[in-house]
Amino acid sequence: MPKKELVLETFSKISNVYDYMNDFMTFGMHRDWKNLLVKETFKFYKGSDVLDIGSGTGDLVFLIKKKFPDVKVVALDINDNMIEKLRYRLERKKIKDVEIVKSFAEDMPFENESFGAVVSSYTVRNLEDVEKSFKEIYRITKKPGVFGFLELSEPKVFKNLFWLYLDKILPFFGGKIGCREEYEYLGQSLRAFLSPEKIALLLKSVGFKKVYIAHVCAGVSTIYIAVKQ
Repeated sequence: MPKKELVLETFSKISNVYDYMNDFMTFGMHRDWKNLLVKETFKFYKGSDVLDIGSGTGDLVFLIKKKFPDVKVVALDINDNMIEKLRYRLERKKIKDVEIVKSFAEDMPFENESFGAVVSSYTVRNLEDVEKSFKEIYRITKKPGVFGFLELSEPKVFKNLFWLYLDKILPFFGGKIGCREEYEYLGQSLRAFLSPEKIALLLKSVGFKKVYIAHVCAGVSTIYIAVKQ
């Protein structure tokens, strides 16, 4: 099955438990990591609209609107189930000035240099063509501007425990809610993903002049900040 179809099918099936499982998997720490991502990304933000790629149910959207209520945020996702969850949350919280766009990251319907900042959390690993997506992100980011994202990574310590957790424990609990295969995908996708060092090199190869990497929670996730100058 092509990766785009696999990712669509996976996230459609887990959309109803997505937020709950994120809290369960990370013991709620993903919220702190996303907060840190926004904080570090916006150190390089010079104004204009903000794009959230793979917005899902909108965690980053709500963090950004809380800190910068006057900023327009565009939430991009390809999954109808996730988009509906986001619409519901926006209406319930009465959040304004958020536009939802359905698109793949590899070919986005935006003009050159449309956004002062582009953000994403736990999405890059799921992209079918990471290099093409990075080129698109560079194209639509203003100069100066910034691309910041958060992604899973292999920790420097307790690697065996980490992989036991991803390969066995999470799929076991996923199976309890009828989503074993979907949570097996988590470990499989990380194994097929680039190392942080290779991601940094790829970001520079598409044009970003400065790339900063910060490991969180002993490296189980990594924050990447790529600056366009």
